[in-house]
Amino acid sequence: MFGLSKKKFDEIHIDRELVEEIKDIARESYPLEFSAMLQGKIKDSILKIEGLIFLPGAASESGAVMEIFMMPMLSDAVGSVHSHPGYSAEPSGADLQFFAKRGYFHIIISQPYNDDSICGYDSFGELVNYTIV
Repeated sequence: MFGLSKKKFDEIHIDRELVEEIKDIARESYPLEFSAMLQGKIKDSILKIEGLIFLPGAASESGAVMEIFMMPMLSDAVGSVHSHPGYSAEPSGADLQFFAKRGYFHIIISQPYNDDSICGYDSFGELVNYTIV
């Protein structure tokens, strides 16, 4: 079972249209990284990822930074998504630190920016299965 504190879920579902948007943004951002927060909710033991929350920040070929303090207090952010301009979706040390502090589920998408190059991680940086719906 996934989750932190009292928020528990058994499955993760990501909206197909959102996956297409993430792939498009990653391709358009290349060779720079892009980053955003994942918007979602837990219902019936399913974490449903349904949108993106974009925050001010900066991006380069080696990283992306979001101004987390700009996030609305009542946001429904449940994790993050960012791209890697190379062919590895393995989290960096900075990614792992961010994952531990900011949500339940995190996505890294790498080249060639398709369904198979999307990896999901929990707050500990462990690979997590998800379903595109």
